[in-house]
Amino acid sequence: MSVFISKKDLFEIILPAILAIFLFVSTVFGYLLPTFRNVLINQQKYMLRQMVNTAWNMLEVVQKEELSGKITREKAQEIVIEHLRGMRYGEDNLDYFWINDLNSHMIMHPYREDLENKELFGNLDTKVKSLFAEFIRLVKKDGEGFVTYDWQWKNDPSRIEPKLSFVKAFPPWNWVIGTGIYLRDVNEQIDKLVRRMMVISGMIIVLVSSLTLYMTIKLIKTSAKRLETEGELKKYQNHLEQLVQDRTAELSKEISEKTKLEEALKRITITDELTGLYNRRGFMKLAEKQIQIANRHNNVLFMLYMDLDNMKSINDNFGHEMGDKALIETAQILKSVLRESDIVSRLGGDEFVALTQGSSSEEKGQTITNRLHEQLRIANFQAERPYELLMSIGFSMYNPEVPCSIDELLAQADSMMYEQKMKATDASRDQE
Repeated sequence: MSVFISKKDLFEIILPAILAIFLFVSTVFGYLLPTFRNVLINQQKYMLRQMVNTAWNMLEVVQKEELSGKITREKAQEIVIEHLRGMRYGEDNLDYFWINDLNSHMIMHPYREDLENKELFGNLDTKVKSLFAEFIRLVKKDGEGFVTYDWQWKNDPSRIEPKLSFVKAFPPWNWVIGTGIYLRDVNEQIDKLVRRMMVISGMIIVLVSSLTLYMTIKLIKTSAKRLETEGELKKYQNHLEQLVQDRTAELSKEISEKTKLEEALKRITITDELTGLYNRRGFMKLAEKQIQIANRHNNVLFMLYMDLDNMKSINDNFGHEMGDKALIETAQILKSVLRESDIVSRLGGDEFVALTQGSSSEEKGQTITNRLHEQLRIANFQAERPYELLMSIGFSMYNPEVPCSIDELLAQADSMMYEQKMKATDASRDQE
């Protein structure tokens, strides 16, 4: 007995399979990939803004030193230039900062020293002129912003790549500070995802093709049961469409959850859960980097070691919940006195440390100590709580000319803190 399959029957089998494949491919390549690229670009923009703001804050700190008369403007600018010239970041540690001014002069560029101290609108390439003209126009109008352009690949002048940069004006010195990332890095991540999607698409096409072939053969063999077969085909079609939709939703969820998990894990590993300060691990990691920078630029650092004198009394008399509030308030006081660029940490229990830049004089450490005690006095006077916050503070100085380890700095500051605690205890006994 011959078996006849009409064009209509064949069309009803093949069309749903083609539609399912088209739906999956168009969803992935028409929506998910562009969305993923936008997310990557926004993350990179946020990172660039934070990097420039960090450098800008450093300029502000040095400029305050100039305004106070401690150093001349020429010396202040020299310090900033040398510091930013040596700053690198990124996976290969080749991403950099540059400085030009609002009068079209290049102040510093670590990979284009041939442009330094030159008129940017002089005898230079037309693209370079228009690029820095755009930088200056943007910061004069908005103070800061993003610019996309083509530039040499890091330290390789023979290679030109698209780049996204963030620039920000520093009005006191008529400077423009900038840094950027290469869009090639973003495109490489997109290419990896595209290849993965193509593999998945190929697998789905093979699966759908196999199922379509299976259903066609089954239809030929069971033409006598056409109505029953048509019902089964509809069931299979709905199942395939659901598979595509489920997989699309899973991919979107996996991308979002992976990003959130990576950020959460990074915060957990270096942050104290109670106070929000760095924990011991985070402090040691950042302090090592700060000492490397200090050695490179011959900067003096101060290590502060702080201990709450009456923490045990607070816990014993008012409970551990009140003790936790005391620790949190102490952390807030430390952050209000110290700068954002300083590294502040809770080592554990009632012990806190901070690593801050300073002058070559130990008066800097004593000045910070006095400010902390004054802030504690104000907090004790203003706060409505049944206890006072009492703190012993010691400090040590790191001199790049006489280097030592972080553990040695901590030990020196801890020893001084202990002496201060003993003096306070003896003074209290004498008053009694």
